[in-house]
Amino acid sequence: MKRWFCGFSSGTNSSLAALPQPLNGEMLWEGANPFWVCGAWGKQQIITIFEGPVRLAIVGTCLAPYETLVELFQNAVRRNDYTQLIRLPGSYNLIVQDEADTYVFTDVAGLKPVFYAEYDSFIVYSSLAVPLQQLLKAEVDKSWLATYLVFLTRPNEVQNRSPFCNVQSVPLGHYLQISAGKPTCKRYWNPPEKYISFSEAAEQLREQLITAVEGRVRLYGNISSDLSGGFDSTSLALLAAKSLEKQGHKLHTITFKSVAAAESEDVKWAENALGLYPNIAATMIEGNEIPAEYSNLESTPLTDAPNPAIVAIAKFNYEMELIRSKGSQLHMSGEGGDAVLLAPDSYLIDLLKRVRLGTFLQHTYGQSRLTYLSPLVLISSVVKLSLTSYQHWLLQQAKELVTREISNRQLVYQETVSDMFSWDFVPYVGSWYTKNLVDSVVGELKRWATVATPFANCPWKNQYMAEICLTGSATVIQQQLAENFDVNLEFPYLDSLVIDACLSAKPEERTTPFTYKPLLSNALQKDLPKSVFTRTTKGDYTTDELTGFRQNRAVVKELFQTSLLADIGLIDIEDFRANIEGFAMGIYINSIHLNQTMAVELWLRSLVNSGNSFWNSRNT
Repeated sequence: MKRWFCGFSSGTNSSLAALPQPLNGEMLWEGANPFWVCGAWGKQQIITIFEGPVRLAIVGTCLAPYETLVELFQNAVRRNDYTQLIRLPGSYNLIVQDEADTYVFTDVAGLKPVFYAEYDSFIVYSSLAVPLQQLLKAEVDKSWLATYLVFLTRPNEVQNRSPFCNVQSVPLGHYLQISAGKPTCKRYWNPPEKYISFSEAAEQLREQLITAVEGRVRLYGNISSDLSGGFDSTSLALLAAKSLEKQGHKLHTITFKSVAAAESEDVKWAENALGLYPNIAATMIEGNEIPAEYSNLESTPLTDAPNPAIVAIAKFNYEMELIRSKGSQLHMSGEGGDAVLLAPDSYLIDLLKRVRLGTFLQHTYGQSRLTYLSPLVLISSVVKLSLTSYQHWLLQQAKELVTREISNRQLVYQETVSDMFSWDFVPYVGSWYTKNLVDSVVGELKRWATVATPFANCPWKNQYMAEICLTGSATVIQQQLAENFDVNLEFPYLDSLVIDACLSAKPEERTTPFTYKPLLSNALQKDLPKSVFTRTTKGDYTTDELTGFRQNRAVVKELFQTSLLADIGLIDIEDFRANIEGFAMGIYINSIHLNQTMAVELWLRSLVNSGNSFWNSRNT
């Protein structure tokens, strides 16, 4: 975490002399409500515009021309409405300070978070939570940890909760308004109200993806990209290569030739893509060069929240070193493509409510073929959920959680009917989770059910935003890790306008059991060679994970001799260690629950042991 911003806002004439000063901070404006950017930001990533007493800062990657920004800002000042300034191509935070109020905007995907807290007579806000935790000397929120461990991230997010007590977060698609020293979160983003035709939605997605990629090429120049062989990263890489070819520049790509990548044909598809544009400078990393998964867990760097991909930290660090050696100014990842391009299976309820019975039966039959489940079971589940309110579903989860232990005989994750058709992620309990943890989660579910308002009145949209929230929280951690290597890591599929384009299509047209990612293939069919769109499968990397675990088994066992999570009563360390042994022998469940516990444990340790300081010690 080497780049962040912070500011202070007060409704009184409080003394500024004793305000904490952030380390390595550049003050963009001073006065009663000062604002700093901290760390090594690129010149493209900070834009400031002043209009009389009103000040604007854009922090991140905004792809709109400067002249457009100035015009929009002037109009916004006249209307006293700044929301249009956050609806531009790219991924960025927007901060506005006028004579009376402070406005701080998040994005839709959660890659540009905002946190805030009370500090003396000020409201302090920041793009990172840990600096505020240090400033307040705040404790970790145990209830947040408990719900995070069972993948219930959405209730925390919409209740403004962060990993730390007394540190609040701004929900996705909202902005923080500080008026007279009082903070309020207001929603500025809503999904498109009406569906448009499939061809129109595909064209809209095409425009936004091309803008997202070509705009970054123009802004940063030397671009690199993942090229795993998967549909999403391949599309981004080829769009970038095509744009760079016109300028006579190369595109550096990274492909890992692991055992699992070869088995799932990712390597073959990546090699095919390399031959499509002569300016692709490929780095193909052989299997024996790739750091094994579960390596280097003992040296987990500090991040703002747990890293869900912690088991691949050594591989990630290796890739970032390579990217830095290429002189890349920005690296693009295809992460987020699945979450954005596809709709959850509960879209079948939408078909039923719109009385699209023919399409409903056709898609249900197709899903039954893919999942090996009876069509009658799927239909029954769809009808049942269509009659279940969000509040009732939450109470159901609370009731069932005490008996919903993860099967200890399932190595690879297999989606159940309850997972497929739900309002949110279905929480599961590992055998190593304590009664204290279960009671905490049950209590949170019951409390949330009394006040909960779903994101939308249909389960699939609520589930879709839960997936976006989970993906955004994971990818922002990757960005923070990449900053340790001075790498700008970005995820164009998670740009707000790309999400809008996907949501404008009917869910049954962009997610179908008969065609793989039809919206993306239709969007780019005129821009990329046809061979790109012939793939209909997705890679499975279970082999790499299990092999890496067995290689690092002794180190992992030693690493979890003790546990901070056990010390605060959330896990049984002996049971957890037994499950580690079970996974090594190939009899354990889908590893995401095991890995989630490891991620939270290692994050807590980094929080305790880190020497990172974000504030000038004279002030704190």
